[in-house]
Amino acid sequence: MLPWLRIFLVHLWVACVAGAALTAGLAMGYVGLATFVWAGVVGLVLGIPAGLLNWVWLRPNRSRQIGWTWPIAERIRQAA
Repeated sequence: MLPWLRIFLVHLWVACVAGAALTAGLAMGYVGLATFVWAGVVGLVLGIPAGLLNWVWLRPNRSRQIGWTWPIAERIRQAA
């Protein structure tokens, strides 16, 4: 079975973070290709861990079953 929720959450987080970074860059007057590239990089760097940690929050038992041992994941599981 494919991890549909995990895939969806990661894509959603990456798109939202990249869109916010792009909007901020364009609002500050940086209109060019570099703005779009940096927004994509920021979206990937911040969105992937955020989406995965959001999945850990929603599915704490499943994340424990597959062996996620990040220290921050343990704190999120305790909060959930």
